[in-house]
Amino acid sequence: MSSTISVFPNTASWYHNASFLLPLTATGVVALYGSIRRSFEILGFAAFLAVVTLAMVPVVLAGWRQTATAVVVTREAVVSLHNGRVLKSLEWVRVRNVRRRETQGNVRWEIGAEDGEALLLDGELADLPRLIGLARELSGAREEHGA
Repeated sequence: MSSTISVFPNTASWYHNASFLLPLTATGVVALYGSIRRSFEILGFAAFLAVVTLAMVPVVLAGWRQTATAVVVTREAVVSLHNGRVLKSLEWVRVRNVRRRETQGNVRWEIGAEDGEALLLDGELADLPRLIGLARELSGAREEHGA
């Protein structure tokens, strides 16, 4: 990628996923409360939450493998990478729109190609507004308001 313009790292990590973090936090809070109250029932519930947390680890890691840890903008294309492995690449000449997508309160951006292929940009990417601006500038894509 000799024509690299900029690299935008993902500031999140796999353990920031709510499916892991919420049961982990609940485990700690419930275990602390159970210890203070010296209640085996509450501690049993904390143990259940710990099992749920452990069960979620492979699910979260499987999803994380498909999450971009960096997005690289070059003169020719935008490339999403996961720890150096290319996930997706879209050439600027194929890009037709750059749009904001909101799903259940989660805002993402989509760089869409003429054939329907799309590269999703998570909100955790560093300097996302600059990335969106570069995508529009380099592709000549218009802004579309998404679903």
